[in-house]
Amino acid sequence: MNRHALDGAVNDSYRFNPWRAPGSAPVVDPCGQAGGKYPNTPMGGDSVFFTTNFSTMGDMGSSLPPTRGPLPQWEAGSEVDVAWGMRFNHGGGYQYRICPAGAELTEECFQQMPLNFVRSAHSILWNNGTKRPIPGMFVDDSDCQVIPRGSTWARNPIPRINTDNLGLAYVGNCTYGPPRRELWSGAKDDCQQFESACPELDKAWFNCTDGAAVEQGGCDASGNSDHWGQCSGDWTLGMIADKVVIPQSLPPGRYVLGWRMDCEETAQIWSNCADVEIVAAA
Repeated sequence: MNRHALDGAVNDSYRFNPWRAPGSAPVVDPCGQAGGKYPNTPMGGDSVFFTTNFSTMGDMGSSLPPTRGPLPQWEAGSEVDVAWGMRFNHGGGYQYRICPAGAELTEECFQQMPLNFVRSAHSILWNNGTKRPIPGMFVDDSDCQVIPRGSTWARNPIPRINTDNLGLAYVGNCTYGPPRRELWSGAKDDCQQFESACPELDKAWFNCTDGAAVEQGGCDASGNSDHWGQCSGDWTLGMIADKVVIPQSLPPGRYVLGWRMDCEETAQIWSNCADVEIVAAA
């Protein structure tokens, strides 16, 4: 987002947001907060959270009890599959980290063990279970100062649909009236700040007349595409999949996998955690 603005200019709208300095911004909790805020907090954007037997809105992820029962087993030195999905596309980038389960789950602990990406394994995991390899943009110290030093971050590969730096979908020449599933106009090149991950598919709005497609979500009550191209916009047609490397030297035991997303359009950090077990290589 905002790629055409000069660094530090008035229209450099997102220069103070987390993605401009990956890993530097403080977090409320390294494993996230259920619903993103407390129930009575009067700010923080639209937040919907349903209380379950495991958590209520406002709970800190690092304070939740560990997972019961068998855990995913990852061999030390192996490459493992990870993926994340979006609903509202705020740009930015992400990183996977781990922390020993017996340690205090702090941002500092996770920063001590960032996981390396298998850069050739970046892909879209479509909702039907198939994968499409896509080019990845990986950010490290050679690009800008990242935290922790020497680590690698991956950029969100799905571009927003907008023509300027305001951060709003469907502005300028990208504003279409219903139905939004019509072909892109000649202004298509201005609708994305960078090329989508599947440009040969991303030539029309998401087809809300296709019954199978509608079942995947993304269509409003009038049957119009909900801010989507096939690989752009506020996108939920799949997930962003990667492989990360579990260090060979990691002692066997229980660990917590952390995922951190530093947003670009907003001053938000999204994070989540999962329990895993590291076992010795066979």
